[in-house]
Amino acid sequence: VKNTLNPVWQPFTIPVRALCNGDYDRTVKVDVYDWDRDGSHDFIGEFTTSYRDFSRGQNQFNVYEVLNPKKKGKKKKYINSGTVTLLSFKVESEYTFVDFIRGDPSQPTSLHYMNPYQMNAYAMEKKSRKSHCRI
Repeated sequence: VKNTLNPVWQPFTIPVRALCNGDYDRTVKVDVYDWDRDGSHDFIGEFTTSYRDFSRGQNQFNVYEVLNPKKKGKKKKYINSGTVTLLSFKVESEYTFVDFIRGDPSQPTSLHYMNPYQMNAYAMEKKSRKSHCRI
C-alpha cells in the first residue's frame, strides 16, 4: 500500500495447498517490505505463524511483531519494526464433481448425507447454482 506507514492490505486468496500443503501446523514465514518505485524494496522484517493460527481469525493471538534480524543484532533497544494484525480469515471449500457423487448418504461425512435439520452440501451447491443461473 503506497504512501502510508500504517497499510491495510486488500484481502487475497491463497490455496491451502500452496500455503502449507495441508499441514495446518507447518510454519508459514511472512516477509514484509516497503515498496519502492525503482524496485529496490526495503526489507522491514518478518514473522512466522501457521495455518492453524490464522484459522483462529481476528484475536489477540493474530497480532504479529515484525522483526528485522539485522536491526535486532545491531540495536540494543530494538523491539520490533511494527506489527501486523490479521483482520479476517475465511475458508472456502471447493468441491469437484467426484466429491458430489462419492459417499454413502447415511454417513455424516458424505456430501449426500441426509440431515433432517439442514440441506447437505450437494443440495446447497445445487441451490446456489440455480440462484446464479441467468437465461
